[in-house]
This record gives sequence, structure tokens and C-alpha cells, in this order.
Amino acid sequence: MIKDITIVFVSYHSEKKIIKYLKQFRNKFKVIIVENSQNLQLKKLKKKYKNLTIIVNKNNKGFGSGSNVGLRKVKTRYGMHLDLDTNLSNKSIINLIKEANEIINFAILGPKIRNYRYQKKDFIEKNFKKKLSLMNFIDGCCLLFNMKTLKKIGYFDENYFLYFEEFDLIKRCIKKNYKVLMTEKVLLSHIGRSSSDSKYNNEIEINRNWHYLWSKFYFYNKHYNYFFAFYKIFNQFISALIKSTFYSFTVNENKKRVYKARLSGCWNSIKLNKSWYRPKI
Repeated sequence: MIKDITIVFVSYHSEKKIIKYLKQFRNKFKVIIVENSQNLQLKKLKKKYKNLTIIVNKNNKGFGSGSNVGLRKVKTRYGMHLDLDTNLSNKSIINLIKEANEIINFAILGPKIRNYRYQKKDFIEKNFKKKLSLMNFIDGCCLLFNMKTLKKIGYFDENYFLYFEEFDLIKRCIKKNYKVLMTEKVLLSHIGRSSSDSKYNNEIEINRNWHYLWSKFYFYNKHYNYFFAFYKIFNQFISALIKSTFYSFTVNENKKRVYKARLSGCWNSIKLNKSWYRPKI
């Protein structure tokens, strides 16, 4: 077993994805699964996989909060937050650890995401070392944490239920002069929006729409100011208002719920209400 790393998964009705990764790892890495759906059946997996710790949360407090539960249990030098809708080989994980071992004073290291269009604003300094870039932002689907540094910075802000929690953490790292890095030596495929069982897709989509706009406003209000946050979501707020009104006069029940969720997320964030919507599963 590789002793330097513990991999943390946050699950929500994601049993098939979990089993896929556990079979791939074959007890090679320490794994912590934080289950937000109160699925007690997952505990049976512990008998088969000796590298596994399973924590079933009593309440679903969100993605960042779930990850924090796991990260606070990490005893190894590195902790990795890995989304379940990704494809990352064992060799890639080992290469990521090797890369981390060669870097001094970093907070977060991430792989390059296949087919992701990186923008100029994502980089602070591109290729400041060979195939290693200093970043303003990396995708939160795979984050390798220097645990010693993470404890100094603090974990994910648990006011976010879903979305923008990695933006927030990365911004806090940069403000405290800790490096956030991306290596092109390791590639990861991120499928996206497929962690949970597909039978829950409609409810998950409504949940995503509510929280995306609530979290977007909260992020910009927290790090800039209220008026800038309002400016950042204004067009989406107007669009949600128009479309929720339009679909209220149609028979498309799913579209109606989605745009009402977007409007509600916007409105609650503008009113500075806490994030309260939870998937009805």
C-alpha cells in the first residue's frame, strides 16, 4: 500500500462509481468514502477492502462539508479529493505523488484535465517549471492537498452546499501566498455530472441549478462586495425570471422546476439567506 496518500471520495447514491474505483485500486491506496445519502449498505464494502474507511453522514450538508469530514481523518502526508465521475489510473496517482514530492511549499496540486480549455486568466505563471504551472484556478474534480498546509489555510467553506467551494479554497490559498499548481505530466478525464445514479438525474439537476447561482453570488460577495456579486449574476437572474415565467404556462414540468430553482437560488442569495435547498431523494 502507498503510505503517502489518502484518497477521499464524497458519495451521494454513487455505489457503482465507488465499486469501480475500489476494484481499480486493489487496496493500493488508503481510501475514505463519505456518504451523504445515508446509504448504510456501503458499509458492507469494508469487509472486502481493508484499505477502506466509510463514514455515513446523518445529514447531507453538501459536497465541501462531506469532503471536510474525510480530509480531517487523513493522517498521511497528502490527501486527495477525487470526484467519482473521473477516470484516473493508479499510475497517474503515483506520478502525481512523485511530482508533489519534488515541490517545496505548495498547497494544492492538480492534473491537467483532458479536453478542458484553459484560459489565460487561469494561469499566474505558465510553465514556471517544466510542465508545471502556477495557477489562479484548477478544476476541483481532483485536488492533491499538502495536508500540513491545508490545516493552516482551513478546509472547504461549509456555507457552500455545491459549486464554487474549490474556487473559494484556491483563492484563500493564493491570498496566503501558498502555491496552487497544475502538472501536465498527469492527465485526467472528467466526465462531469454523473457521480450519482442516473435514476436521480432530474432531482440532481434541480439541485445543481439552485446551488450554482446561490454559490456564485455568495463567492463574489464574500471575496469582493455585494454590488459586484449582483452584477455577476444579474443576467442569469433576469433569464431565470423570464424562463420560469414562460415555463409556468407550459406542460414541461421539468423545465418549470429547473428554472424556478435557478430563480430561487438567485433570489435567496441576493437576500443573503443561507443555502437551504436540499435534493428530495
